[in-house]
Amino acid sequence: MQKSLVDEKALLEIIDEMRIRIPEEIREARQLMREREQIPQSAQMEADQIIQEAREQADQLIRDEEIVKEAEARAQQLIGEVEEQAEASREEMDVYALNMLRDLERRLQSHLSSIQRGVLALDEEAAVAGDLEDEDPV
Repeated sequence: MQKSLVDEKALLEIIDEMRIRIPEEIREARQLMREREQIPQSAQMEADQIIQEAREQADQLIRDEEIVKEAEARAQQLIGEVEEQAEASREEMDVYALNMLRDLERRLQSHLSSIQRGVLALDEEAAVAGDLEDEDPV
């Protein structure tokens, strides 16, 4: 019986665990990508809604002739604030998405390292097995 440098049972357990985890990591990556795509859309929709509300408020103020100038100034201020808030929200969402993607990258790199170690172990085992076959019996 041939001895192995790698515990076959442990290696098979690692491979089984990787078979289970990698699809899960891929699903998580896809979900993160979907969320990443939705974040700017959601932020833009929220910004558009806030801008629309600000414009509606501005229109109501403009209807009152006594405060037309004040209404215009306030409307511009609201639009500026909303645009700043929308930009800040987009930036926050970008940071969040980047952090999530970096975390995913780290986890996938960890799995890749495990795979590479498994491949290396199997390569070494095959090389040792090949060396044993090449030796002449004494």
